[in-house]
Amino acid sequence: MSILLAIVVTGSITIWESYRVSVREVKKLFDAQLSRSARLMLGLVQTEVNLGHMKEFSNSLQDSNLSLTKKQLIEQELYQQGHFYELKLAYQVWDSYGNMLIRSSNAPLQPMSDLQHGYASQRFNQQDWHTFTLWDVNHKYQVITAERAEVRDGLMDEITFQMTWPFVLLVPVLGVLVWFFVGRGLRPLEHIASDIASRKGIHPDPLHFEEIPREIQPLIDELNRLFSSLRYAFDKERSFTSDAAHELRTPLAALKVHLQLLDSSENDEDRKTALDAIRQGVERAAHLVDQLLGLARLDPQAIRTMQNIETIDLHRLCVDLLTDIYPLAREKQQEISLQGDTKVSLKGYVYPLERMLSNLLSNSVAYTPEAGEILLELKQHENSLDIWLHDSGPGIAESQRDNVLQRFKKINGSSHSGSGIGLSIVRRVAELHNMQLELLHSDKLGGLCVHLKMMAGRV
Repeated sequence: MSILLAIVVTGSITIWESYRVSVREVKKLFDAQLSRSARLMLGLVQTEVNLGHMKEFSNSLQDSNLSLTKKQLIEQELYQQGHFYELKLAYQVWDSYGNMLIRSSNAPLQPMSDLQHGYASQRFNQQDWHTFTLWDVNHKYQVITAERAEVRDGLMDEITFQMTWPFVLLVPVLGVLVWFFVGRGLRPLEHIASDIASRKGIHPDPLHFEEIPREIQPLIDELNRLFSSLRYAFDKERSFTSDAAHELRTPLAALKVHLQLLDSSENDEDRKTALDAIRQGVERAAHLVDQLLGLARLDPQAIRTMQNIETIDLHRLCVDLLTDIYPLAREKQQEISLQGDTKVSLKGYVYPLERMLSNLLSNSVAYTPEAGEILLELKQHENSLDIWLHDSGPGIAESQRDNVLQRFKKINGSSHSGSGIGLSIVRRVAELHNMQLELLHSDKLGGLCVHLKMMAGRV
């Protein structure tokens, strides 16, 4: 309906503007015709006067004694031989003394215009006329030409009719065509709406249609991409819920047992032992929840949507993280240091990088024995960046290195109470920044070496 309305409004404006221009041009054309007729008549009169034939010329042009029947015959003959509009034209020729020399049969005996020169609108013979008055150079002869106003009005009506009737006929035809083609073009959208409305619950499965117009295909593609993102988000949510329930079941069950032991304890020493166990269980549960939430917040798709890529001073970031972790290392009498280049920067996401490096340093402090050594090394190259983290701990056997990068996977035989999420967070952040992650044997300290390599412009 809006398309048809737009067509009607646009067409109406176009017709009105065309009509206005046509009226203006027709008026100019008729005014030019009056002027040309007056000049031709003036030239003819001057020629006849110069030749001395003015009297014969006047008699041949003017015959006021014609009968009505004779005039009708003349009009009929003119209509057959010339143009009917010629009957609606009149002229007069006057001299400077006010004597009428010649006139057309439909011209009055009085001057048709009261102007000395130019165009005017007059009324005589009970009709409206447009007149043009012209004097010769010597101001001896005056020619007045006139045409009936209905000539112009009739022509304008004819122009308007010829311009309007195709449009009036076109409107219902366009209405039917718009209804048919737009309806057919919107039918796939109706199928899409019907398909989505018929789905019960949340089913982000892709849309499939056998015949889709080329104009609608981008919409289908974008909807399928949206459904794919939703399906990914739902899968991540289900996975997170399942993992959280599974991993929290054990510490919560242990807390329940320790609470029962606390309740049944008969002396202070047993109660103290139970309270210590409960305190450790709460800390492990809190650490697990923190790791789970951190893993959820590090979803690559959410990070790319919610966070901006920034230029990060990696050396400054590492200094801050080492400052935070230093008290824990000092408790175990460990030596922790930062070496390599000091002017190191990269483009990435601040929070994920902080979380990744923090997890790596925490793992190094936790797995490195007392009086051990931890070394963080930065190397900036022209087209790449290397991060090396060495420790003097037990390291990870080559056969287990791929396994420990998975969630909730721990080193076989390890007595450490970690949740098994730290390295999976490192892997996820590395993938987010298109980094290469390697777990190696440290040639410098003899324990584990974590190597991260990032190519310039890869985020």
